[in-house]
Amino acid sequence: MVKEQSASAPECDARPSTWGPGTNRVGGPSPRRLLAAVVAAALPIAGACTNDASDQVTPPVDLGMTDKMAPYYSDGEITLYEVEVPVPLPVRKMTSADLKAVGAAPPGTPYPRGVFLRAEDESVEIDFTISNIDGVQHDVWLLIDPWNEFVRWRPGVTVVDDDTTLPNYGYDLEFTVPAYQRIQGTITSDDVHEIAIKLAAVEDLLASPQAQGGQAAGSNFDATAIANNIFNPQNRSNSVPPDLLYTPWIPPVVAGVTGFDLGLRTTEAANVAVEITMEVQDLRGDRFVPQDDTSAAQMGIPPQVLSPPAARF
Repeated sequence: MVKEQSASAPECDARPSTWGPGTNRVGGPSPRRLLAAVVAAALPIAGACTNDASDQVTPPVDLGMTDKMAPYYSDGEITLYEVEVPVPLPVRKMTSADLKAVGAAPPGTPYPRGVFLRAEDESVEIDFTISNIDGVQHDVWLLIDPWNEFVRWRPGVTVVDDDTTLPNYGYDLEFTVPAYQRIQGTITSDDVHEIAIKLAAVEDLLASPQAQGGQAAGSNFDATAIANNIFNPQNRSNSVPPDLLYTPWIPPVVAGVTGFDLGLRTTEAANVAVEITMEVQDLRGDRFVPQDDTSAAQMGIPPQVLSPPAARF
């Protein structure tokens, strides 16, 4: 569950906050220079430090949306404004020895080979501050569209009928942010672990014969609806009783989160921003690049994009 962020700061040298290369989801650059200047004055500078090789706090990542942006999606019934920026975790790039060691895909999993970073190998906590630069309140969605070493989740929207279009779920959290105010919070390590399970379950779902056959005319199997049920933050893998649209798709091995697309969404033009820092622990001890190592190659963005069958962009 999202919890209130502590006001305390890490005791280490502060590093300057920089604006990441955020884009709107139709691929063009989002105009943020003016907003960046405003937010730089409004937000505190977060620190970044390394406690040891397996425990680190990442430098801040900032993303802003301005009221000059074109909509990401508009069809006469709904208008959505979105910006996003890729946020890789410092997972090290696999070597040939690693590829040999992970071996073949574990039985019952959707993966093309063995898993290098498992969900239990990491602990990731995301502290965020959402700021409203406008003189009116806005409903703002904080978007976390996860990656693992195999796929990058791109949810898009689903056109239900001529009158209804709905955004598909990533890990989406909605906040009402008052005028000239900011909201702080934390996506806990348990939440990030849950996000890894959600992505693994959706991978398993979309690789299944039911999902492949469900795209045929006349089938009642709606893979997009099930994927949205799985990714809905209100639904959990450990719910009691089990969620019959979620639990059956959880594979026996869950790949860990290697990064995510950080996003903001509104239904109206707005000047809003988010800043995040992450506390990252390498629980296995050999899967992440130490923060002070500038030479080691990182895994980066996975090459395959995974989306719901009915998604539009």
